[in-house]
Amino acid sequence: MHTTASDGTLTPTEVIELAVAEGVQVIGIADHDTVGGVAEALAAGARLGVEVVPAVELSIQNRIEKDFVELHLLGYGIDYTNPDFVAVLDRVVQARIEQKIAQIKVLQRDGIDVPVEEVFALARGVPGRPHIAQVVLARNPDRFPSKAALFREYLAEGGKAYVPRRFSLRLAEAVDLVVQAGGVPVLAHPGAYPGVSDPAAMVRRARDEAGIRGLEVAYPYDKNRPHYGASPQQVAALISQFADLADSLGLLKTGGSDFHGAGKNIALGEQGLTLEEFACFKSQWPNPKPQSGSVF
Repeated sequence: MHTTASDGTLTPTEVIELAVAEGVQVIGIADHDTVGGVAEALAAGARLGVEVVPAVELSIQNRIEKDFVELHLLGYGIDYTNPDFVAVLDRVVQARIEQKIAQIKVLQRDGIDVPVEEVFALARGVPGRPHIAQVVLARNPDRFPSKAALFREYLAEGGKAYVPRRFSLRLAEAVDLVVQAGGVPVLAHPGAYPGVSDPAAMVRRARDEAGIRGLEVAYPYDKNRPHYGASPQQVAALISQFADLADSLGLLKTGGSDFHGAGKNIALGEQGLTLEEFACFKSQWPNPKPQSGSVF
């Protein structure tokens, strides 16, 4: 789940309240490159009876020669107060801010109306490409036929406004960071990377060379590139494919909706794990320890 701490449209408390309304009993708060929403979510979860898993979704440095392109790593069960962990996230966020300003300047250079201050006011938390896209589409309604078209032309890997970050984590570094913070490193949505030529081989390499311990299997692929509009049968086939891959590689299996609120047409809890599957996942975590403010 994503909150206003990154590119979600609901506050952490509002996400928990929605989970209660939808009957979702366990959620992971995994904002992009920040744990800024975790404490509020934990407090709301304790008050309203929802188990909250402290988490993060880390953006990974591209390594095209390894087929690691625009990957995301999920860290579940982290000690979100760990000072070394937080210090690295601060560096990542600062580089992310600088990158987004540079991307906006490219758009402005091409005559596209997108004020920096409006994007950052919209973000409230850590700025992301969806914030840029929302402002661009609102202010330039005739320039792009869709959000996907804007991403293809400007914001995606290889687009006109693609700008490398000054500081970013390699996959192995991100895995080590999560492990050192007491968490479980899980490769997010393996079928949702348009730049990855061979997802199965990439996952194997991520396990063998970087040490991932889990794979996000259940995911709303029909609501995300490159599978927009996929049929239920096609989504089920993708989920089954990655479940088999995780089993063959000895990886823990997770699932999530990637809920962003109004930012994506995805319902909270649309994909995820059953309580039994979550209990299995949690039971295999390495020596989980209770931590201040955590549910573990």
